Formats: sequence, structure tokens, C-alpha cells
Amino acid sequence: MLKAVLFDLDGTVLDTLPDLNACMNEALKRFGCPPVTMEQSRAFVGHGGKQYAAMALPPEKKQEVDAFYALYKAVHVQWDNVRTKPFPQEGECLAALKAAGLRLAVVTNKSQGAADVLKDTLLKDYGFAAILGNREGVPVKPDPATTFEALRLLGVSPAEAVFVGDGDTDVQTAKNAGMRCISVLWGYRSREQLLEAGATEFAESFSQLQKMLLSM
Repeated sequence: MLKAVLFDLDGTVLDTLPDLNACMNEALKRFGCPPVTMEQSRAFVGHGGKQYAAMALPPEKKQEVDAFYALYKAVHVQWDNVRTKPFPQEGECLAALKAAGLRLAVVTNKSQGAADVLKDTLLKDYGFAAILGNREGVPVKPDPATTFEALRLLGVSPAEAVFVGDGDTDVQTAKNAGMRCISVLWGYRSREQLLEAGATEFAESFSQLQKMLLSM
């Protein structure tokens, strides 16, 4: 019986790409580097902020990734997120899941500091019992460590939960945690990319996702 749903954040719960791109370009400007395009950011995100930072740096700056990532994190935590929006039908879906007694959490590769900013603003009314991000000493997805932590906090087993995400990383995380995965198609990876990663179940909208989850 389904008792809980774990969600990815970027591209799944919030459309953060415009702010991720703008924030990265502000950090790149301060670091004396050229900007990246929105499509480059779409391809770069999903594997944690440090990898995003490394991929955004020009070749001649790659050896300075640690210093640049520290700068990017500082800019990101103070970012206003005015371009970030929820997806259509999201509020209705999450409310219905909560009403059905399901426990909800977020597991993201976004830094915990940046995730906390969203927890206290755009996500504060969605009823997530936990929002877990990238912290020092904890491996990022697809390692299942943070996913297992979320399951412990919710008091459920992997068999009693579903992982919902838009990325190849989320498919791999769910597999590593022994969980069922639903891949959403409103995010930052195509169906083809998700199929290549091993995805088998898809939702094209939050409305469809709601029906899938409530039927489990």
C-alpha cells in the first residue's frame, strides 16, 4: 500500500530553470567568465550544484571549480527566485495526496541552503514533511543516502513509497533505493532521455500524476 511520495525539486515541483540560469550567469560574471544559455543550463542541471558549476565554467577555468562553486552557492542562497514558478495543477495534486493520507517529502541535489529558501517561501504551503538537499558529507543522487533518510523521517519502507522526478538521476536514485519511480514529462529531460535511463512509468501532467498515485 502506498504511504508516501518523494519528489525531486528542480523541474518536478518547481520550474526553477530560469532562476538557475540567471543565478549561474551572475556567478559566472563575478568570476570573469562568459554566460551560459538556458538550454545549456537545462542540460547541465540535475546532478548537483558542483557539477552544474563545473560544466558551466569555460575549459580554462575548470581547475578553479571549488572556488567557483563556493561563489555560486553564496549567490544562490541569496537569490530572489522571482522567475521560479509551480507547475500547472500542482497545488490541487499535492492537496489531494495529503487529503488521502499520503506523506510527502522532497529529495533534491540542490544545496540545503538554497532548498531551505524555497521551503520557507514557494514551498511553505505544500505540506512537505521534509525537504532534504545537498549537505557536506552526504552523497548526492543517484546515491540513495538522502532518499533513505527521507524514508526514515516519514516512517515508511521503500516498498511503501514512490519516487517522482523529471531526471535520469531520479530514475537511478529510485532503482538504487529499491523504489518504484514515476518520471514526469514537464521537466528538464525528454521522454527519450528518461527511457534511456531506464524509466518505465510516465506522467504528462500533475493531474495525471494525481490519478496514478491515488490508484496505487
